[in-house]
Amino acid sequence: MLNLLQQGRPVVANWITNLIAISGLFALIWARFSLGRNIGFVPAQRELVRHGAYAFMRHPVYTGGLLTSLAFLLRAYSPQNLMLLALGVFWFIPVKSMVEENFLQPDPQYVDYMQDVRARWIPFLI
Repeated sequence: MLNLLQQGRPVVANWITNLIAISGLFALIWARFSLGRNIGFVPAQRELVRHGAYAFMRHPVYTGGLLTSLAFLLRAYSPQNLMLLALGVFWFIPVKSMVEENFLQPDPQYVDYMQDVRARWIPFLI
């Protein structure tokens, strides 16, 4: 997919895209360290992580990916880049995260976690 992205044109100042990209990278690193050894490519019943980034949002890895994608799009906007990044974001944000949550919902501990941590992707918002 990366070879389909275009050079595009910036729509905001570089310092703004740098700030968004650094925030996304910070979210990704924080989420990864918060997970410890509880990481995998497919949903599985592992130890429920409730600390670190996961105390504020249920899917901080996806939040980091969303922020870094947004930074790229704002720095290299083109209709093609918008479409490709929107497809990627759509895959991870609503589709993959919802599948993971549906897989984990039979666990009463996860249901309690969902009640405690309402934000899926952005703390205090959504």
